[in-house]
Amino acid sequence: MELANKMLHALEHEDMVLAKKYFDEVVQAGTDEEQYYLAEELFALGFLDETEDLYELLLAKYKDEGELLVRAAEVALEKDDIDAAQDYLEKVNKEDEAYIESLLVLADLYQMQGLFEVSEQKLLEAKQIAPNEPIIDFALGEYYLSQARFASAVQSYQTAVEAGLTIISNGAVSVYERIAEAFAASGAFEEALSYYERALEDKESVDTLFGMGLTAYQAKDYTKAIHALEHLREHDPSYTTLYSYLAKSYEENGEPEKAIAVLKDGLTQDEFNKEMFLEAGKLAVTMRLPEEAEEFYRQAIVLDEEYSEAIMQLNKLLLAKEDYEGVIELVEGLGEEVVSEPQIFWDVSVAYQETEQYNKAKANYELAYPHFTNNPTFLKEYGLFLREEGEHAKSQEILRSYLELEPEDTEILSLVD
Repeated sequence: MELANKMLHALEHEDMVLAKKYFDEVVQAGTDEEQYYLAEELFALGFLDETEDLYELLLAKYKDEGELLVRAAEVALEKDDIDAAQDYLEKVNKEDEAYIESLLVLADLYQMQGLFEVSEQKLLEAKQIAPNEPIIDFALGEYYLSQARFASAVQSYQTAVEAGLTIISNGAVSVYERIAEAFAASGAFEEALSYYERALEDKESVDTLFGMGLTAYQAKDYTKAIHALEHLREHDPSYTTLYSYLAKSYEENGEPEKAIAVLKDGLTQDEFNKEMFLEAGKLAVTMRLPEEAEEFYRQAIVLDEEYSEAIMQLNKLLLAKEDYEGVIELVEGLGEEVVSEPQIFWDVSVAYQETEQYNKAKANYELAYPHFTNNPTFLKEYGLFLREEGEHAKSQEILRSYLELEPEDTEILSLVD
């Protein structure tokens, strides 16, 4: 293995010229074992062309060797050469020890092509040949999870666990975590939490901690959600997805001050997260901090000037404090695509009306009207505006529609003929 190891050492030191020299020597003079060893190492490092060359060299000598065919197929799949991968796999003899592995790789291949039934058939064929092989049960679990067949996924994963398979891919994947994901996706949050706990006992990872926190939040166990997500924040503060759910958990737990502090901390990690600015703005409103809320909303709009939800929330805030000029300034600076939001038409109608720009108010009410024909608040407001503008017939029509929704409003009843 001397030449192979020399090449790997050169790669480690980023000496590509020397690495190429040793690679050529392995191709020309290396033993079969050395070529196979180097192919495996290079594949793990992502050198697909070199790996392919070595497997082709070996297959020229051992054309029916199943393990080589499967390895070559895996390289082809990594290079998105589906046809080549399929050709390699279909050459594996049913009597070969690598046949089962070839079926698993074929299942992945067919799933990539959207041939889901064929993929399942290959996995079930493998299961029939080796009914007690847990990696096949795991592969079936992966397939069923991808197809949202959660009960089948849980059953397959649990069969793998019963056979002793709890961690695969050198510890990168926890079967307990997969069971938790399947339970959580089906809405069985309590069952999911117990498996997340088992996964964390085996190996603590940021994704498992987040899954635990998210599932606890969905289960309304906010104390457990806070515990998991705070632990994740301590372990990896750059895992920005955690901040929203941690803040929501604190809010639901009756601790809004901690919630908004979490969001502020999250924004130091991801200052371009417009959704987090929006969420912070909404929370500031509930905490009766209008100035902070306005700043959060404006920051969200700076990041995306067409962020309609942030615009509508800011409008709502400005209207509440009767800053009608602020609403008009904001809306008149928007592009047509954003202004087409019905709520924005309504908001600016109110602002124009309050600043005595009645023609503009009327125009925007008319644009908003088709979208709010079942909204009593809008109908009453629009109907009374038309009445003040002297449009009696149209006002009567709108107010009658309003009374169909609110027949007990004596004030409006007295105004309708």
